[in-house]
Amino acid sequence: MTLARGAPYACEVVKYSRAVLLWVALAVGLCARAQVADAIAFTVTMPEPASHTFRVSMRCDGLESATEDFKMPAWTPGFYRILDYAKYVSHFRAHDGAGRELTWEKTSRNTWRVATEDARSVVVDYDVQGALTFGAQNYLGADRGYISPAGLYLYPAGQIRHPVTVTIEPPPDWHRMASGLDAVAGSRNTFSAPDFDVLYDCPMLLGNQEALEFEAHGVPHQVALENVPESVDRHKLLADLQHIVEAGTGLMGAIPYRHYTFLLMGKGNGGIEHLNSASISFDGASLTNEKGYRNWLSYVAHEYFHNFNVKRIRPIALGPFDYETENLTNLLWVSEGLTVYYQDILLVRAGLGTREQYLEKMAAALDRFENASGHRYQSAAESSRNTWASLFGTSDRNTTVSYYDNGAMLGAMLDLKIRHESGNQTSLDGVMRALYRKYFLEKGRGFSDAEFRAECESAAGAGLGEVFDYASTTADADYGKYFAYAGLDLRITEEDAPGAWLGVNTRTTDGKIFADSFSAGSPAPNAGMAAGDQIAEVDGAAATLKALTDRLAARRPGDTLKLRLTRGEASIDVEVVLGKNRKRSFHLEPAANPGPLEASILKDWLRKEQ
Repeated sequence: MTLARGAPYACEVVKYSRAVLLWVALAVGLCARAQVADAIAFTVTMPEPASHTFRVSMRCDGLESATEDFKMPAWTPGFYRILDYAKYVSHFRAHDGAGRELTWEKTSRNTWRVATEDARSVVVDYDVQGALTFGAQNYLGADRGYISPAGLYLYPAGQIRHPVTVTIEPPPDWHRMASGLDAVAGSRNTFSAPDFDVLYDCPMLLGNQEALEFEAHGVPHQVALENVPESVDRHKLLADLQHIVEAGTGLMGAIPYRHYTFLLMGKGNGGIEHLNSASISFDGASLTNEKGYRNWLSYVAHEYFHNFNVKRIRPIALGPFDYETENLTNLLWVSEGLTVYYQDILLVRAGLGTREQYLEKMAAALDRFENASGHRYQSAAESSRNTWASLFGTSDRNTTVSYYDNGAMLGAMLDLKIRHESGNQTSLDGVMRALYRKYFLEKGRGFSDAEFRAECESAAGAGLGEVFDYASTTADADYGKYFAYAGLDLRITEEDAPGAWLGVNTRTTDGKIFADSFSAGSPAPNAGMAAGDQIAEVDGAAATLKALTDRLAARRPGDTLKLRLTRGEASIDVEVVLGKNRKRSFHLEPAANPGPLEASILKDWLRKEQ
């Protein structure tokens, strides 16, 4: 099924700069001096799908070293957690091109060292267990297969940039395979990648899923669809996906791929972005009602916009990747949070959502964020950096924040401040385009924390210190001031809530908890607590964020909390008389009489594209 709409688009397919080409040339030159294989090829078979076992054969030709290390990544880009893929590998064996068995040893949890015995060709065979239905894990069953490539394909140490081919041999009754990989002309079920980075970024769905297609600006977009009821209108679904793509590429002014694949798997929950594809698991039945369908569109828009923000517009830490260990950054609130911000902006501009729905969703995010105590103990930057230890920074909303929610709010504040300071001449849209052009196309690299801030402040023509302080501290944000720039009133209502209120915003350094700032009129400073104090003990026990939040949850207004503070070399004991805990509700609505600038900002910010 193919849809097309609108005039041909003057698309900007990625053109690499001299800096990128020089970087590639240097990489190729370094590889030429190392012991590099002439060719690397995989064959993947699945003779007994119900056993959940992929059988993988990897052939390397042209080797010259006495030993060769083969490694399995420890994680996959897009899912910020060590997954230890090597533990799913079994029955490893090696032989030369003539079939002669070669000896090998396991030198680390994810490294197999093969003694090549001067063989010019080495073949390693191994099995991979795949029984988990999630976009970051391999799955194989009687019904379908899904390849999460970082967990399936070994790479020769030091040759991550080597070209590679993959041949897939599915069960005879499976007739579909979908992936962002390029097919090799004239070779059945064979695909190529220019290097392992691209290979690891191209998952594959196998089975008998629906295969649909649409074009956007002349570029083909494949849609692999599973487990969606027949009552869901496919024509509308494809048209809506096309509108999302056109809104995203219109915002950025570019189409950075030659083809794109949506892997829409109607089971489970979770999505992972890739350079020219996205793997998205969801409840297919949810598409049969208006609310579920709209939430799904938002979800798809999120993963799609990631092909710009994260895959190309990215912090330095997020590529080229170190597949051995965590890749830490303070800026996941930019990479993920701004993508949350833009997912619903895209729906409004694509005509798939209304201004009122956007504002309602933003107010709900404020409710969720402000009424969880975690925002007093962790900043967006800390959440970004700590996510590897606590999955996505949301393991406990009492002591952590979601850089998704917080980042989306910060994105709105940045956008509205830039529009206000520039007289609505520039916006966060322009910042995203500038980052894409300058750092991806021209410099061929990611940006630093300071460079991201500099681009934002350049667009605004003014300092944005307050917004960036909100990102790096736990200070209370003045949301109302920023939404007022768009002629919006933020209405806040309060009611009593369980527990008691201390009113301290903290930061954690080397496992120690420090008072960072205080809410106005809060009990903590009234008891003598000062910014910079370390909270060493809570009610006589060693201080942890969990201990602090647990005690506040169990107390009532008027109860006391005993704290031991460290201030310089001194220890200070204080008893804080706790205040009343309040639950706040947020609502955004247009102001009665906005000024000309505010009215123009609202019109341009939440507009429907023509």
